[in-house]
Amino acid sequence: MEHKNQYANWWSKLLFKEKFENQFFIPLPSSWIEDKVLKTIEKVKFNLDLSDIKIDRPVFIVGLPRSGTSMLYNLLCAHEDAAFITNSINACPEAICTIEWLRKKYNLNASGERFLADSIETDFGSPSEPALLWGKWIGRDVDSLYWEEKRLKDFSPEKIQEITNDIRKILFTFGATKEHPKRFICKYPVMQTELRMVQDLFPDAHFIHIVRDSRPAANSLKKLYHLTNNQIKKIKHPWVTYIVPYPRVKSLKSLIEKYGDEDIRTTAHIWQDSIKLVHETAPDLKHYMEIRYEDILAKPEESMRKLFDFCEMNYPAADNAKYKHEFGIIGVTHHKNHYKDYDIIEDITRETLQKLGYI
Repeated sequence: MEHKNQYANWWSKLLFKEKFENQFFIPLPSSWIEDKVLKTIEKVKFNLDLSDIKIDRPVFIVGLPRSGTSMLYNLLCAHEDAAFITNSINACPEAICTIEWLRKKYNLNASGERFLADSIETDFGSPSEPALLWGKWIGRDVDSLYWEEKRLKDFSPEKIQEITNDIRKILFTFGATKEHPKRFICKYPVMQTELRMVQDLFPDAHFIHIVRDSRPAANSLKKLYHLTNNQIKKIKHPWVTYIVPYPRVKSLKSLIEKYGDEDIRTTAHIWQDSIKLVHETAPDLKHYMEIRYEDILAKPEESMRKLFDFCEMNYPAADNAKYKHEFGIIGVTHHKNHYKDYDIIEDITRETLQKLGYI
């Protein structure tokens, strides 16, 4: 099925057609004048005291790329009390309130399928992976193949204040007040190394670990490697020339040296080691839940009710059209995958497949 991009109005198409058609999870940078204008508006119009807005039980979705994290993210973010990082916010992390105010006030929007060609529709207001914000907050180097674990001691009081202020701004853009709080929801598919640090920052954080059968997942990770690096070349990204879109587990560098970064044995081991790392970390997390992607597909309402209960959120209202739409497209795809090497993957991941009930 052919997916055509749509634009909310003439201004949206004029201003954002090129950027939307050259989308990437690390967005192309704004021009210096765009950056200057946005920061000026943010400083003048949105110099607000938001300290009364509470960051209450934030929800973090962790799971390997291509494991249903986006599907789950879209479902949770469709809740009427959810607040999240939009594609617009991720593209303009220094002007959070301004970009959301402009987007809504002037109905600036473009929509279409993600560049990953994975049947997931996206627009400026869709939930986004926080690639630029995470770099601003945590300081991770996308070129590095290993991230040393950070803890609270690694952050200055000023940095902690910056992180909490930014999240309060996000909550504010979704209408949060002291009297009417919202719940911050975030997903980042390479967050496996960050879980204790996130809980250090937010002691009441709730973590959802979504897992998927290694046999299609390892194939899909390999496909992701090609899609992301082809997109970098296509859009001529000015500062990202190559990326390894896998979690930064300790084994990553040695696996790439041994097998290569696009070998099925690499992605199978990454699946194994990433899930092992989360399982080792889980006992240290106060609020942790694991769910299989396949169980959401098989029993969507039962699964989602369990997830919302875990998050301490009411099930979405019957008249919530956004949630109804996301729920209605669970498991719906318009693309076809041609996966192979299941025997190789199963040999590498057998122990964890058995632990998770896949074999």
